[in-house]
Amino acid sequence: MAAPELKYSIGNSASTTISSSMSNAATSTVLTSDTNFAAKSGEGMVILDEGESTEELAYSSSKTGSTLSIPAANRGLEGGSAQAHDSNASIKGILSAGMWNDMIDALSNVVLATTGALDTTKVVDLTTVQVLTNKNLTSATNTFPTSVVTLTGAQTLTNKRITQRVVTTTDDATAAIDTDSYDEYELSAIANATVFTLTGTPTDGQKLLVRFKDAGVSKALTWTGFTAIGVTLPTATTAGKWHYVGCKYNSAASAWHAIAVTEEA
Repeated sequence: MAAPELKYSIGNSASTTISSSMSNAATSTVLTSDTNFAAKSGEGMVILDEGESTEELAYSSSKTGSTLSIPAANRGLEGGSAQAHDSNASIKGILSAGMWNDMIDALSNVVLATTGALDTTKVVDLTTVQVLTNKNLTSATNTFPTSVVTLTGAQTLTNKRITQRVVTTTDDATAAIDTDSYDEYELSAIANATVFTLTGTPTDGQKLLVRFKDAGVSKALTWTGFTAIGVTLPTATTAGKWHYVGCKYNSAASAWHAIAVTEEA
C-alpha cells in the first residue's frame, strides 16, 4: 500500500534498532525489539538513522513478528529519498510535520481554520438551517444520528427526518408567504377579507402547504401568484372550517401550481 494521506503513529515510545542492514530498495526491515511498535498492528510513521546523513522518513504498513513491512512507495517520505541503512541503525516511531499538517488539512475540510467551528458551507449540522441539494432521503424517523453529511456529491440518507419550516399567524389581511423561509403557512382567526401573496425565489419542485381558518364567519379570499391546476382555489372560507391548499413550484412555468384543495369535514 502507498502511504495514506492521514497516517498513523506506530506507538508511544517506539524506539529500537534494526537487526540487519537494509538497502534503499528493501521493502521490509527486522526490529531488534518490537516493543511499542504495535499500536496500530505495526502501521505507522518511523524515522531511520535520525540525525545521520542517511536519515529517512518511512511509513510501515504492517508488522509480522518483529518484521515491519515498508512498501517502496512508503520510503523516503516528506521530501526525502530511500536510503541504505546499516545493521543496528536506529528506528523510532514519530509524529512528523507532514502527519500533523495533513491532519489539519483534513480537519479544514469540515471546520473553519480561524475558529474551529463547523463549516456549514461544507457539512450539515443538526441546528443550522441549510439547503441540501443532490440528496436522496429515505426512511425518515424522529431523530438525526450524530454522523456528518457532506454537502457535495450524491448521498442516500437513511433514518433522517426533515423538519418542515412552519409559520403560524392570525388575522393577516395581507398574507405574504415567504417561500424561502417556510414550507407551511398557517393563518387562523381570519376576520377580514384576505389576500394571499407569495415572495421568495423558489426552486423547481419545491412544495408549499397553506392552511387557514376564519374566526367563525366566512371571509373573502384572493390568491395572487397562485395558478390552479385541476382544482379551484376557494374565493371564500367556509365558516369555522380548516382549509388546505397544496402547491408545487414549476420552474419551467415560473409559477406556483396549486394542485390540491380541501377543507375540514
